[in-house]
Amino acid sequence: MRSALITFVLIQLARSVAGENHHFFTGAFSGGDVFLMEFDDLSDTLTLLANESTVGDTTKWISFDAQKKNLYVAQDSFYGSYAIGSNLTLTYKSQINLTEDCQNPNFIVGSLQAPYSVFGVPFSSGCSGQAIQVDSEGSLKAVTANITYNTNAGVHGLAISPKGNFIYSADDSGDAVWVHSYDSTTQTLTKVQRISAPTGANPRHLTVHPKGLYVYTVFEETTALGIYKRNPTTGRLTYTNQTYSLIPSQFTNTSSYWADEVAFSTFEGNSGVPKYLLASTRSRNTTEKGYVTVFTLDPESGSIEEKLLQLPTTGSGGNANSVSPASFSEDYFAITDSGSDFVEIWKIKNRTAEAVAHLDLSVGPANIVWYS
Repeated sequence: MRSALITFVLIQLARSVAGENHHFFTGAFSGGDVFLMEFDDLSDTLTLLANESTVGDTTKWISFDAQKKNLYVAQDSFYGSYAIGSNLTLTYKSQINLTEDCQNPNFIVGSLQAPYSVFGVPFSSGCSGQAIQVDSEGSLKAVTANITYNTNAGVHGLAISPKGNFIYSADDSGDAVWVHSYDSTTQTLTKVQRISAPTGANPRHLTVHPKGLYVYTVFEETTALGIYKRNPTTGRLTYTNQTYSLIPSQFTNTSSYWADEVAFSTFEGNSGVPKYLLASTRSRNTTEKGYVTVFTLDPESGSIEEKLLQLPTTGSGGNANSVSPASFSEDYFAITDSGSDFVEIWKIKNRTAEAVAHLDLSVGPANIVWYS
């Protein structure tokens, strides 16, 4: 009896340490639902818990606030704000409407520093991004400043510096990366730099390493990862002329692919130093596979040490195969496939990776944010 009790206690302890069940949200390119899912890392099972309705017709990009009490959603012609309840239900709170000539809100991200401003951008030619003030509960309140570009710009993604005082914009249409400084006290933005990307590269998304010395950018058209050095004081960038291909080097049909997303693995409980940088690319043909690439990083500088692995995805990726590193382990990440309408969880192990859980959806998922 005592042996059985000890065994039971050890099993429960193991489940507790593993975390067992983890939750995340994903939006979609059609329909107004946000999907709540649960991943069990002991049984490697993925379950759809709820379809949560919003007030829009699309939920194509989603992001949390710093405390994960609010979900911000880039919708049809506005940014939507939804409070997250204790049972992970969403309650509509407010929205920020865009002007008629600058619709198509495409990206939104919340700052991790007080006063927790939120930054969004529509993917429309010559349109500005927005710095948005939040109220005491974290709901979107009002636009306080515009992130201005030139008339040729079409910005697809944003990233915030580690201290929250610089905003970086990936200009897909204008072949450039923009840098703006942000004063959190006055909530004002100032243009610092526009740095051209390689001709025809089309920067899509980007991310700033927590150490603040590097910015990594996905070049959509050339299917590559571009590396920029960053001055942590001025925020300015210098292009290193160094890239990594996001498809196998022997491929000659680069026009059949388009790169998608880049993100750091979780660094919770790891002194703020991510172990991996993950990047994804899509196939333009649903009969061909996309690719996911994982790099290891130097813990001091954040520079790339090596390309650890590059593997075909199980689907093409369609409009999106966004990679989203898990918040509970650096060895797990989620990936969407909007071409074949599914979400998968992958695990990195022994210099390779594989999909360990798969869930089909009724619509094409966009990006994923991990709640737990």
